[in-house]
Amino acid sequence: LPIIAYQFELLKRYGITDIIVGVGYKTDHFRKVVLKTSKEMNIKSQLSVEDTPLGTGGGLKNAYPFFKKEKEVFFVFNGDVIADFNLDKILAFHKEKEAYATMCLVKIPDPSSYGLVLTDTDMTVKKFIEKPKKEEIISDTINAGLYIFSPDIFNETPSDRPVSLEREIFPALLEKGKKIYAFVHYGYWIDVGTIKKYQTANFDVIEGKIGLFNFDIRELDGGKLIIGKNSFIKGGVNIKGKVVIGNNCFIGSDCAFEDSIIMDNTIIQDRTTIKNSVIGTDVVIENECTITNKAVADKSLIRSFTCSI
Repeated sequence: LPIIAYQFELLKRYGITDIIVGVGYKTDHFRKVVLKTSKEMNIKSQLSVEDTPLGTGGGLKNAYPFFKKEKEVFFVFNGDVIADFNLDKILAFHKEKEAYATMCLVKIPDPSSYGLVLTDTDMTVKKFIEKPKKEEIISDTINAGLYIFSPDIFNETPSDRPVSLEREIFPALLEKGKKIYAFVHYGYWIDVGTIKKYQTANFDVIEGKIGLFNFDIRELDGGKLIIGKNSFIKGGVNIKGKVVIGNNCFIGSDCAFEDSIIMDNTIIQDRTTIKNSVIGTDVVIENECTITNKAVADKSLIRSFTCSI
């Protein structure tokens, strides 16, 4: 499933079926995926397209035309986060505090790669530290990539230039005395912005840690397997650890897979071994190749004479 399907499913569970997707990269690809996913899930979605990347705040401002007539608060998600947020509880908290804005936080052991958020005892946000240095880490709560805003936020956001919510808009709001509150999420949360974390999220699905969808998980002697629709596996294939095979794949005989993800429309020929790797969509891997600790791009061809990468 596309990552965005997880966020769509979460929103749908809480009765939110009108969604704007901000896109500043591979617009045509996103349009196809978003519209297809929306149709399958029976929700309404529209694209807010950035001709050039505008940052988290600029991207939000770019979506203003979709909100001109709106007066209700709305949720904003970062696109690379998967979590089981309780949207009802977060919204109730926002209303109880009469907040100008509410942001969701999570606690992690090492916040150095994220945006550190400092609060007081009633969860009023006091300070933001983006990508903190070691000596600046005095808390373990980071921005979880989920916000609640009213349409008033558009009045605080400059137009037609890149702008960051985290580095510009939020600090400016605090200086103006606007009340920003923080809600700490204690459930599942992962930022899938790297290959390693993308693997982790897929394997967490197999382990049942992400409960948004019900997948057919096959318990095998050597591990666990999720296999998509219309995929065919020939005999003698050995599975170890956790393996995900997408839709419309062909797997040849006597292959061996371990802790790997094979995306849609991929052909893997006979006697190929893949370990701890992510194989993109529309890939062809010929006979007797060995791929270990690699990410293979979409539409790649791995020839037999390559043998090992």
